[in-house]
Amino acid sequence: MMSDYQIKDLTHLFRENAHSENAVRMAQYMKGHFPFFGIKSTLRRELQREWWRGQSIQSELELQSIISVLWKLDEREYQYVGLDLGKRNKKYFTPASIPFIQKWVTTKSWWDTVDAIAGHFAGVVFFDYPETATIMDEWIDHENMWIRRTAILHQLNFKDRTDSDRLFHYCKKRMDEPDFFIRKAIGWALRQYSYVDATAVIRFVKTYESDLSTLSKTEALKALKREGKSSSL
Repeated sequence: MMSDYQIKDLTHLFRENAHSENAVRMAQYMKGHFPFFGIKSTLRRELQREWWRGQSIQSELELQSIISVLWKLDEREYQYVGLDLGKRNKKYFTPASIPFIQKWVTTKSWWDTVDAIAGHFAGVVFFDYPETATIMDEWIDHENMWIRRTAILHQLNFKDRTDSDRLFHYCKKRMDEPDFFIRKAIGWALRQYSYVDATAVIRFVKTYESDLSTLSKTEALKALKREGKSSSL
């Protein structure tokens, strides 16, 4: 479990390297939702490595505990540390982590954390434990928009193991939503799958051309247009 001493060490490194001008710009980029130390990603990761040197995570419970502690702290860099630790220790995520993943999605929610959680935390669980995929069928109808976005994006890294029926069903189910983040997610998920099956994505977009938002269609076909494969639309 993470001790107060460990957190103080990380806080000390972050405060020593804080940059007020960067902090203002970074907060503005995130629409003022979160305070920042103003530490850019390359330096932050160097400081993380210095702080984490000699430490390791040995269990799912320990991983949950550490990320949960980091998630409660104010500055956004702490959540980025939690994301990086989760990505490096994703082998510990099991169905028992789902309640924690849902809490991280719905706490301090914004695209910068939610998208990483969707692809690297939730996605890992449902990839390794396919029997849990029905939980995504509940999440796609969840009242929380970020949970719905997670459901749409959780297969981003599945490549040729993507459940295309589920992907297209989710996109169809949510394509009428006016929210920017849902429309963007639909386009992103379809674009990612276009690298696997371009024909299927083109067919889907063509079938629902009048229902999909312009944003979703543009994002879905972006890679295909670069390659000249969407000329039939």
